[in-house]
Amino acid sequence: MQQTNAAATCITDSIIKACIAVGFSFLLLGCQRAKDVDYLWQDYGQRLSNVIERPYTAADFVPQQISRPKPVTRPSQTISILETLSLSHCQLGTLIADHNSTLGKVAPPSQQFIYQIRFIQLAPACIDTLEAGPLRRELTQALKQKQDGAMEDFNRVLTRDRSITQSLFIGYDSLVLDKTRAGRFELESALGQLLDIKRAIAQQAWQQIDTKQIEPTLALLAHQSLLPKYLRSLSYSQAQLVALNDYLTEHAASITCRPGHANHKQEILQNVFHKFYLAQIQAYLSQLNQLHYRLNEPLLALFEGSSYQGFIELHFGEQQDALPAKLKTQMRRHVKWWQAFRESCNIPQPNR
Repeated sequence: MQQTNAAATCITDSIIKACIAVGFSFLLLGCQRAKDVDYLWQDYGQRLSNVIERPYTAADFVPQQISRPKPVTRPSQTISILETLSLSHCQLGTLIADHNSTLGKVAPPSQQFIYQIRFIQLAPACIDTLEAGPLRRELTQALKQKQDGAMEDFNRVLTRDRSITQSLFIGYDSLVLDKTRAGRFELESALGQLLDIKRAIAQQAWQQIDTKQIEPTLALLAHQSLLPKYLRSLSYSQAQLVALNDYLTEHAASITCRPGHANHKQEILQNVFHKFYLAQIQAYLSQLNQLHYRLNEPLLALFEGSSYQGFIELHFGEQQDALPAKLKTQMRRHVKWWQAFRESCNIPQPNR
């Protein structure tokens, strides 16, 4: 009987220990850091440093931030209260009256832009109802003024609306490996709708602009986090890869293979390259490149002519001094260093 109790106790203890072990393993999995840009580069750099046995300091990362332009007051044609009363038979009269209210005077850039477009859309029909005289001339002049300044008003939304400046602010969050597509559809949809508005303005196709969709489009842009995460991932990767390439070049002599010696350190080093650069970081950078391919054309077209054009070109342009081209240059430099290292050591590639 005692043996049976002892055996039962032993089995119970084993089950408890097993449950604790399983629970602890789940806890560890839950506590693992997401493979975002900071984790990937810090992990890779630390592993290289451990094998090479030389201290490595990651690059100081100071992302370029957009600077909001100072507001510029553009003179505009004003319609008096008495004149507005004379337009009560037109939709334009109601629009002007609402805009002249206290709410209209403190409206955000998006609402002010909507007013300008609605004025342009409604004014021609109202002008046609007026007899020749001062009010007709005044409205015609105001219409021409608003048409000429529509693109400037649109760019003012791009550079002063909080949803857009928030999307271009590089913070502390970055994309996670294999999850870089989250929110891409929403972002592309918002960019496409804004770009359609810009094209309609350029073609003076005023009636094609659906002003009711402007605020929802900006709200859609405000609720996505893909763009600021991409911007951090891109600029951080470029800075860290420059630092790592310089580090490897500096210490190349200390890890050169020596004939007749056991080059275990070099084999370990190559394993680090395959498991943590090729399998993770290069895959991550490939996903960034796919996003660049999807986003660069609409973003460059959208912000062309605005005060944010330089910032967008730095992060999405094709020129050699833009970050995408700089990153590709450092990627080629990194792979060439490893190719030269493997050839000099004559180490077989590890099994994948």
